[in-house]
Amino acid sequence: MKIIYLRTLYWFNLKAGGSVGHTAGVINAMEKQVDLHVISNDNLAEVNKKIEILDPIVVPFLPKEISELIYNFKVIKHCKNMQTDSIYQRYNGFSFCGAYLAKRKKIPFTLEFNSSDVWKIKHWKSNDSKFKSLAKYIYNKLFKLPIVSFIENYNIKNASQIVVVSDVLKKTLKSFGVDESKIIVNPNGIDETKYHSSIECEDIKYKYGLNNNVTLGFIGTFGQWHGAENIVLAYGQLLEKYPVYKDKTKLLMIGDGVKMSEVKKNIIDYNVLNNVILTGLVPQCEGAKYLNSCDILINATVPNPDGSEFFGSPTKLFEYMAMGKAIISSDMSQMSEVLEHNNTAYMVKPGCLDDLIYAMKNLIDDKELRENLGKNARNEVVQKYTWDKHVKKILEKEKWDK
Repeated sequence: MKIIYLRTLYWFNLKAGGSVGHTAGVINAMEKQVDLHVISNDNLAEVNKKIEILDPIVVPFLPKEISELIYNFKVIKHCKNMQTDSIYQRYNGFSFCGAYLAKRKKIPFTLEFNSSDVWKIKHWKSNDSKFKSLAKYIYNKLFKLPIVSFIENYNIKNASQIVVVSDVLKKTLKSFGVDESKIIVNPNGIDETKYHSSIECEDIKYKYGLNNNVTLGFIGTFGQWHGAENIVLAYGQLLEKYPVYKDKTKLLMIGDGVKMSEVKKNIIDYNVLNNVILTGLVPQCEGAKYLNSCDILINATVPNPDGSEFFGSPTKLFEYMAMGKAIISSDMSQMSEVLEHNNTAYMVKPGCLDDLIYAMKNLIDDKELRENLGKNARNEVVQKYTWDKHVKKILEKEKWDK
């Protein structure tokens, strides 16, 4: 089977994060099973195969969304005479080229739908000034939202099958009127050969002085749903309540992003500068050794701001599991389905600082529990959640449809 994989998102120079891991994981696994042609507007970190770079269009002095919209026509022109059995595209709000090409060629179109850009425009708030926020609101309301709504509906309507990472997203699509038979629920996964506890990490431990400590860790892009600020807040309160942990623990915060300012404020407010280490963004290829330098890994996902059910499938969760480390995780949505309290993780109430503090203390004090949770988590992820299994499920459905 010949498949064209389209990556058209106007985010460039990404070296780390969940989207990087997901994109590379799917491409690398798919390459093993089909004749894959990857077309991208940027280099893709951690992708093993050669990709074709179709340079992005940039319109000076205009929002990047305009450039992203125009780029569709460049992709369509480039691909119109290419022979392929199917097209696979990672959804983004201003891209319709994959759906259009598949419709024109009369071949299956697989849409990878990780979230609704319409929902994000409506509900994700920025930390801009009042003037900027007002200007952004008007821009979103009058321009961005109508176009993204149209394109999102176009993609969904013309997809032969839609791959989503959670049951919540499946429910969302069904509420749009999508036939359930078109939807594949496929949680994120892991390359178990890249994430494991045998990875050399002594240089990281030496660099940050972690050898004589129980190290708690977090990795991510400090997004609005990650709860990174809550991790530092809970850790600060833990040290305030139990000062003995100042000499025996460290918190390694790996990454950077929009919530970093709040993270730094909490570090200062609780005077834990000597205990909290901010590494900044690290390349995806180095993420595993940073994680391996930790004893406890934290996934403190917070609920959606509008009260709706969380729709994501945190890539970090599967990376944590593959590392064979003790995990503290929010007990919500897919996390509650993948993990089991006191078996593969220590589950806490989302956004509850007291729960998070109690979990930290318990796992710091109990080495045997840490080791058991880590071993069980590793076994679980290798059995159920590898990228090879993820892609096999997509291809089996696609072949059946053909």
